[in-house]
Amino acid sequence: MFEYFIPVDVYNLEKKERINEPVKIDLHFDIFLPNEYGINLNDENDNQIPFQIFNTIKKNDKLVFASIYIICSFLPNQKKKSFKFLLSKEPIKTNNLEGIKKCQTKLEDGFVNLDTGKYIIELCKGTAKGHGGSKWGIRHFEHKEQGINLIKDNNNAFGGVYGPFFTVENGLINPPAHMIMNINVITEGPLACVYKMHGIIPDGLRNELKNKKLEIYWSFFHNSDWFIRSYYLDDYVTHIDGKECKNKMTVGDEIESGKNNLQLDQYCHYEDTTYRGGDLYAEILLKKINEIKDRNPKLVMNAMKKLNIDPNEDPSSWHWDNYWRMFCLVEQTMPLEDLTREVKEIGLDANETVWANEDHCTIIKTKKPVDVNAEKQQTIFAINTNKTCETNSENSYSFVRYSNNNIARLQIVQRKASGWVNWGTNGENEYPELPSGSTIYSAYGKFYNWKNEVDKMEERLSIKINQILKINS
Repeated sequence: MFEYFIPVDVYNLEKKERINEPVKIDLHFDIFLPNEYGINLNDENDNQIPFQIFNTIKKNDKLVFASIYIICSFLPNQKKKSFKFLLSKEPIKTNNLEGIKKCQTKLEDGFVNLDTGKYIIELCKGTAKGHGGSKWGIRHFEHKEQGINLIKDNNNAFGGVYGPFFTVENGLINPPAHMIMNINVITEGPLACVYKMHGIIPDGLRNELKNKKLEIYWSFFHNSDWFIRSYYLDDYVTHIDGKECKNKMTVGDEIESGKNNLQLDQYCHYEDTTYRGGDLYAEILLKKINEIKDRNPKLVMNAMKKLNIDPNEDPSSWHWDNYWRMFCLVEQTMPLEDLTREVKEIGLDANETVWANEDHCTIIKTKKPVDVNAEKQQTIFAINTNKTCETNSENSYSFVRYSNNNIARLQIVQRKASGWVNWGTNGENEYPELPSGSTIYSAYGKFYNWKNEVDKMEERLSIKINQILKINS
C-alpha cells in the first residue's frame, strides 16, 4: 500500500514541557508523487498520528507540494520526536478526528464560531456602524474552563488595527468600527483553522494614508493555549505627534469587563516593567470640545444630536468614544473646514501638552506587577518590550503575548469604573509602534509560569525533514 516514507524529526531544543503546540511542515515531493489522500503519519512506535493537510499543489492529480499541521506535546527534558509520513499513490482510509468544532455564529456579522477545545471564539467581519459592537476581529472570546466572555455583550474586539489612521491629524478614522473586512478560509480542519482577513482602510484627511490595504492572518489550533495573528499593511510614511512614522501600526486587544469590574488588573514585562504613567490625550479632546462649545454652541449641539448624546449631558461625563467621534471625518459632526482646523490644533496641543508635562515624562521602573487602575487616567505607556503579561490577581487567569518584533511603546488601560481593559501597540497621542509584518502569539489561561510560556512562543519547536526513502516490500 505505502511505497515511500519521509522521516521528519521535531526538536524541543530548550527541553521544556510543551502541551499541544502547533507545528507546520512543508513537504516537497519529487522522487515520488503521492495521492492527496494517500498519506499517513506515524510516530516512532508506529502509532497513527492526526495531521491536517492544506495548501496543496498538484501535477496530474498527484501532490508535488503540501503544507501539513500537526499538534505536538513534549515531556520535560524530552528533546526529540520522530515521525514518518507514509506515501501511497492510492487513497487510503484514515481515522476521523473530531478536533475543532465549527458552531453556529451568534452575532450578525459573525464569520465563524469555533470551539477549539480550549476556547470559544467568534471572528467577525464588522458592520461599519461606528461603535464597539460593530468592530471586526474577535468579538467573543471565552476560555471554556472559566466560562466568561472577556468581551462583555460582544461590545468590543480583539485584534483591530487603529494607527496610523486613528489620529486627529487623519480625522480619527477607526478601521475596526468604520469598515467591513473580507475573510477567506486558508484551511479549516480538526487541528487548525486559518483565516485571511483583508480590506481597504477608509480614506481620512491625509493623502499619504489613502487607499491602504490591510491583511491579517488568524490561526487557531485544537486544544492549544495559543492563537496567532500576523499583520501586513501597505507601505506608508507620515508624521504623527510631531515626528515621522513609517510602516508601523496600532493593534488593539480590548476587553469589556462590565462596570466596576476588571477581568485583568495587573500588568508586567518579562524583565523589569518600565513605563510612564497617565494619559492626557482624552483630557485634551475634552478641553477642545468645551472650547468649541463656548465659541460655537450650535456646532456642538448639532454634533451631539448626530451622535445621539443627551443634549443636557455635560461633555465631561461623555463616554470616551464620543470624544473621538466628535472629531471623526466619517461621523460628519461638523463641516470639513471646521474639522480640518480643529484637528490640526488638537494635534499641536497634544504634542506640546504631553511632552512638556514633567510628571508624565517621568519614567518608572519596577520589578512588581503594575496596578494600572491606580495610575492617573488608569493608563500606562509601557516601554520597549515584546513579552507581556496581564493578570487577574484574584483568579490567576493571565493574558500573555509574544511579538516577533520589539514594541517601543504599549498603551495599557485597566479602568475599573468602566470595566475597559486595553492592550494597544501605540505610544502617547496615538503614535503606532508595531512594525508591519509582525506576528503576535497570544495565550489566555492559568499559567504556572507565564515567562516559560512566552519563552516557548519565542523558541518554538523546530523540524528537520529527512530524505525520502523507499519502503522495502
